Amino acid sequence: MVYKDSLKVAQKAKEDASKRLHEAGQAHAELLNQVVPLRVKVMELEDAAKATEAQQKKLEAHCVDREQKLGKTEGELSAKTEAFILLRAENGKLQADVSKLQVEKDFLDKQLATKDSRTEELEKSNKELLEDMANTFEEGFKEALAQATCENSEIDTSNCDPGHQIVEGKVVPLDLGE
Repeated sequence: MVYKDSLKVAQKAKEDASKRLHEAGQAHAELLNQVVPLRVKVMELEDAAKATEAQQKKLEAHCVDREQKLGKTEGELSAKTEAFILLRAENGKLQADVSKLQVEKDFLDKQLATKDSRTEELEKSNKELLEDMANTFEEGFKEALAQATCENSEIDTSNCDPGHQIVEGKVVPLDLGE
């Protein structure tokens, strides 16, 4: 009976162990079912990581290129800024020169206007003097004729005129072409 009881206990232990083994097998099968999708996901993630790594390297190269271009552009901007500053200074100097030249021009314009005014006055004065001289000459000529007629009353002075000259012993009008 001890043997039977022990056999029953062993059988019960065997059934329990089989049951547990069966449960463990099912758990193992469930875990295997979960492992396959997880391995697929791991492979997908590894592929995505490789693609991301390649894209990251490409972006890093692009960033390096952009940094180099930015450095070059900043250098060009700096040079152009310096040139602009120099041109602005030169422009300031030229503006000052223009202002000085404008002042000189205004002064010279005033002098020229004064000179033109003086020239007009001198021309007017010369014209008046020439008219006065012509009138004085004409009056002197008439006075000389009157005196010559008074001294020699039989002299004919009708052909005598300040606008005439003597050519080959005859009184003729002045030839103004000479």
